[in-house]
Amino acid sequence: MILTNKDRIEDYINKGWWGEDTLYSLFQEAIVLCGDQEALVDPENRKTITGDAPKRLSFNEINVTVERYATIFYEQGLRKDDIAIIQLPNVVELPIVYLALSKLGIVCSPIPMQYGAFEVTSIINETNPSAFVSISKFSDKAHAKQFSSLFTKDEIKFSLGSVDGFVDLNTSNPSSELIESQQLYANDNSITADDIFTICWTSGTTGTPKGVPRSHNLWLPMAKAAAFVSETEQGDALLNPFPMINMASIGGFLYNWLLCKGKLVQHHPFDLNVFLTQISAENIKYTIAPPAIMNMLLNNPAILDQQDLSSLRCIGCGGAPLSEWMVETFQNKYDLTVQNIFGSNEGATLLSARNEIEDPKLRAKYFPRFGVDGLNWSNPVSRLVKTKLVSVETNEEILEPEQPGELLISGATVFDGYWNAPEANAEVFDEDGYFRTGDLFEISPDDTEKRYYKFCGRCKDLIIRGGMNISPEELDNLLSSHPKMLEVAVTGYDDEILGEKVGVVAVVVEGETLTLDEVIEFLKDKQIAKYKMPEDLRVIDVLPKNPVGKVLRRELKDLFN
Repeated sequence: MILTNKDRIEDYINKGWWGEDTLYSLFQEAIVLCGDQEALVDPENRKTITGDAPKRLSFNEINVTVERYATIFYEQGLRKDDIAIIQLPNVVELPIVYLALSKLGIVCSPIPMQYGAFEVTSIINETNPSAFVSISKFSDKAHAKQFSSLFTKDEIKFSLGSVDGFVDLNTSNPSSELIESQQLYANDNSITADDIFTICWTSGTTGTPKGVPRSHNLWLPMAKAAAFVSETEQGDALLNPFPMINMASIGGFLYNWLLCKGKLVQHHPFDLNVFLTQISAENIKYTIAPPAIMNMLLNNPAILDQQDLSSLRCIGCGGAPLSEWMVETFQNKYDLTVQNIFGSNEGATLLSARNEIEDPKLRAKYFPRFGVDGLNWSNPVSRLVKTKLVSVETNEEILEPEQPGELLISGATVFDGYWNAPEANAEVFDEDGYFRTGDLFEISPDDTEKRYYKFCGRCKDLIIRGGMNISPEELDNLLSSHPKMLEVAVTGYDDEILGEKVGVVAVVVEGETLTLDEVIEFLKDKQIAKYKMPEDLRVIDVLPKNPVGKVLRRELKDLFN
């Protein structure tokens, strides 16, 4: 399935921005060069997650399972350009499933383990999938079975472990003849670097979940940029603590792992003690962590003093503004470089690396202005994109310091448009083809020679709770049918650990009372994901609105301070 237009493909290939590599071809290179090398490692607490023992696999051992999985998928009728929804934790089988499906040209649509029936149903309706890949048990609870009834169009269901109505990937053992048939099919229907590999999910800039299709050629520039920031060397051990469903983990770890032909260590769910132990035990060279965790570590030096983090070359950090104190202290006291990362599934990418910004205070605060004429950077992605800031009010380009504007970006990393969403695409691309990120930045002051961007906030009001995007409009719509509410608006409010939490502001029917527990029970009946559940409630007389009746969410936040 190729969604990118031919002119764009030809232009970027001629410029040397895109090539012929795919996830599977990179894997094949790794097998040839270092097949016996240990390459993929489970979380050490896998038994708690899935009930079975953790695995450690070489590239050759991975290949055996890739071929088996690909044959099972082929035997069950999956073919090139089919779509498979994947809901798996960070165990070794997840990258193996990616490799097996991508070999056959099947589009992977990964979703978080936290998604419930509400979200899964929405994605089924959006993608019309041919398959669902999940796991029988997760943290001692039946997982895949709860979604079985949502698939009503003869979709093929696969599971790690035995589940009624699912093909068990653990026990299915296709014949050598079937394996040969699968290989002949793959050879006759070879994929290209322009074929879509994934449809990831994001709240985007339009406020509602959208599918983001990305080809291998769209993924690889992001992966190479991540490899530059992590200073990855051949054979490095990488620790992936984020769900392997989006830009940070697929670009930063899945592709990066195969580019460096190293060892990928999985981690799930995030557990600080396990995370720190893995860094030491696995000789990890690069990993990522949210700012709240990095700040907490510095505030608890006893934890750091008990751990050997000397193998780490650097650590990526993003998702929220970084503390100058945090970046400086790790660099000067612990000799650990914190790299500042900003990115999105759509392809926005700004990366502040030490080899380009040595001063930790500057690196915490600013990003290089990639893709701006007259400014040169060593990160290869800086030459593959163009960026600019425009006024939210006038849409005029901003060229002077300290004037917030929306970041727009175009180039080799930027997706072609949301899945099956022409109206949203008309909204998020300008007349010159730049993607409107929905994020506010400003140009750094004259004393920095205007070389940097500074993040200022979001143009719209997405809630980012523990790294997960939550659309307040979605919750508004769900709560609007509550019998006790006349009006309702959801907002995010600051939290030191999670970044933001979800707050509900309601105007209730006269004579009624409303509790947070009632709101939560109402949403539970909607079967939404637990991470979207509100954690505070304010009842007021009138919602603050602008002259045309739009709720002013930023004013609502003040109610929770």
